[in-house]
Order: sequence, then structure tokens, then C-alpha cells
Amino acid sequence: MHEIMVNVQRSLICILICWPLTAGAACVSPALQSGLGWGIYFDQDLFIPGANEDRDYTMGIGIEVFQNQGPLQVLGDLLRRIEPFVGFDRRCGRVYRSFLLASVNFTPDDIGDPAPIFDDRPYASLLYLANKKVVADDDRALGVELMVGALGLGLADEVQTALHRWNRELRGSSDPVDPKGWRHQISDGGEPTARLRVSDSRRFAHGSHWDLSHAWDLNLGFQTNASIGLSARLGELNSPFWSIPYDPINRGNFVPAFGGDEIYVWGAARLRGVAYDAMLQGQFRDSRVTVDSDDVRRLLSDAGLGITKGWRGYQLTLAFNAKGAETRLKDARNRHFWVGLYLSKRYQ
Repeated sequence: MHEIMVNVQRSLICILICWPLTAGAACVSPALQSGLGWGIYFDQDLFIPGANEDRDYTMGIGIEVFQNQGPLQVLGDLLRRIEPFVGFDRRCGRVYRSFLLASVNFTPDDIGDPAPIFDDRPYASLLYLANKKVVADDDRALGVELMVGALGLGLADEVQTALHRWNRELRGSSDPVDPKGWRHQISDGGEPTARLRVSDSRRFAHGSHWDLSHAWDLNLGFQTNASIGLSARLGELNSPFWSIPYDPINRGNFVPAFGGDEIYVWGAARLRGVAYDAMLQGQFRDSRVTVDSDDVRRLLSDAGLGITKGWRGYQLTLAFNAKGAETRLKDARNRHFWVGLYLSKRYQ
């Protein structure tokens, strides 16, 4: 089995390296401008009827500010240096950039147990600031993201406890219980971390009311992995293909970009090869509960379905997301589900 996984990972890496070189860099008309704007993103498994397990990726919150010109950037010419290696001609496209402040939180299943839990994924939290930059035309988008943040802060415990108490009061119920094990989270007490991400997306087929695209990305840092993916849209389209609001808090779209009024349904799926994940295995600081390297799944999948409506400079998305188990531990679930609600506003 180990040899099979190694071969799969090697094949995936080869695809990622070769894929960008298989297409030319023909100039096409530039993508629609995103303008200046903001976005608010919220992920929560509590909103899945009959399937709320309050475990694994239990919550994510993000606030983004974006623009297509001006000083909102810290990445400098990093993207420009990458472009020749993947055959992208910047003369064909426009540049978009943003800052995203976000938090993601993970828990095991039995959050009412104050003792360390070694047969399920550990508690983990990340508070981060990401600077994102993408250069895109109508058929291709190349993006780079630099993320800096902190693992193991106490904010996740405070927010989850407050939400659970509010939920109990609203429902008049004893569930959900307060989380008792956050002191066993990865890097408890706080530890700085960082990640660099590069992504390349291409539209390979489209019509007046639909489009299909594929993408790859590479992450280096506290999460080191690579993925390939497919996405599709159907409906009244007035925005770039690469702006599908799929998983924006984690590793989804780069910068919000949308045009006039529109409404469409979309679907996306990814296959990811994992080399290292500090939110499972720990980073430099000692953590009481971690996942051994042999128990980390090296090939993961995730997917999402959603509906997006754009009107008068606003864009609202309702998304249903799923991902496979990240570990082989005894109490790990096979699949996890959550709902995403994303609102963006663009100013001319």
C-alpha cells in the first residue's frame, strides 16, 4: 500500500509540473475588473440538517478587502518572477490583489472530554493574514498567496464556547456541550507560522451560459501539499471563470472578481497529495496530541456545490462542502460536511 501511495504522489507531482507547460499563452480579451470591495465569509457545520457532527473543520470566518489597482500588496514582483516558468504572458491580463484576515478551527468528535484524545484528530486553530495576488485573462489565471499567522491561540476556545452557549439558549437544549479539550490543541499557547501558495487555473471549454476549467496549486509551509481540480458553472454568467467562490477561507478562489448581475450554480472538486500538515502533525513547539506521519492520509479529496447571485455590486453565495478523512485514526470520520455563506460587495 505504501508503494502505491508513493507512486500516486509521484504521478500527481508530475502532472502538476507538466500541466502548465501543455498550453500556450495566447492573448485573449482581459477579464472583468473587480474594483475595490470587501468580502465576508462564514463556514459552519452546524447548518447541515441531520448531519451536524460538530467535529473536524467545525468553523471558519474570513474578512477580505480587494482591489484591482493601488498599493494593497506586499508580494511585490514574486508573481512576475513565477510567470515565465508556467508560460503566462502578463500583457494579456489584469492584476487583482487582496488582503484576507481569517480563522479556521478543527476539533475531535468528543469535545466534552477534557482529557487528551489520541484516536481522533487533535484540536487545532489558525488565525492568519493572507496577501493574495492574481494575474488573469479570460481563459487563464495565475495566483500567488503569502499567508502569515499563529497556531494555537485561545481565541478558538472562546468563540466556540460562546457559540455553543448561544445555541443552547436559543434551542432550550443541553446540546451542544462546551468544548473541554482546547488546552490540548496543536501549539497550545501560540506559535507563528507561514505558507506560500501558487495556483494556475485554465478555462478549457465554455458557452454563453456555462464554462469548465481545471486548476493546480502548490502549498509550501505549515501545510505542504499539491492538488489538481475541476470546476464548472451554469447559468447567467457575467464574471471570470476563476472567481467561483469555492472554499475561500481555506484554499479556494484567490480574489473576488465579479461583473454585472448574474446567477449561476457551480460545482468544484479537488484531489490533493499531502506531504506535511502542522495542524495534524504539529510544528516546532511540542504538542500533547499529534498524528503520527504513518496515520496521515496522503491522498485527499474535497468537493463543493453552490449557487451564486450577483446584483448591483453585491455577490451572495450559499455553498455545501464536503471533504474526506485526513487520518487513519480509529475515531476519524469518513467524510465531513459543512455549509458556507459568503457575501461580497464591489465599489466602482
